[in-house]
Amino acid sequence: MYLILLYLHIICAVIWVGGAFFSQLLALRVERSTDPADLPKLGRNLEFLGLRVFLPASIVLFLAGVAMVLQQWSFGQTWIALAMGLWLLSVIAGSIYIGPRTRKIAELFEAEGPTSTAARALMSRIFLVSRLELLSFAVIIALMVFKPGAGAG
Repeated sequence: MYLILLYLHIICAVIWVGGAFFSQLLALRVERSTDPADLPKLGRNLEFLGLRVFLPASIVLFLAGVAMVLQQWSFGQTWIALAMGLWLLSVIAGSIYIGPRTRKIAELFEAEGPTSTAARALMSRIFLVSRLELLSFAVIIALMVFKPGAGAG
């Protein structure tokens, strides 16, 4: 059972982290685009994927991780506590900051058109937060791989 949970955990991490990485690469490209419609399209697509792909993957990832900890590890271990804390920060950033602002961006683009400076400025701030979140994913991955304080095995 542990190996099945580990497999689910890794697959969901690949989807979530890989999706975040790809989204950032796409955002960098679209920010430099001369077509003003590209940024609103990207925003709509990322919102769609965020709710239907990345959010479910992050939930399954978390649940599989919790089940693995219950089977073989301890929540008191530093690497697990730090990883869970960073995961929680990501969830909070997504639900309190990124999610509501993504809806606001969509409203601004709809009301002001694809050249809306307010929507573009807000989207740039979201991209910055997302890049910081991606950095935290790299830390979580390092914690999962190296398991500092876990000892051998």
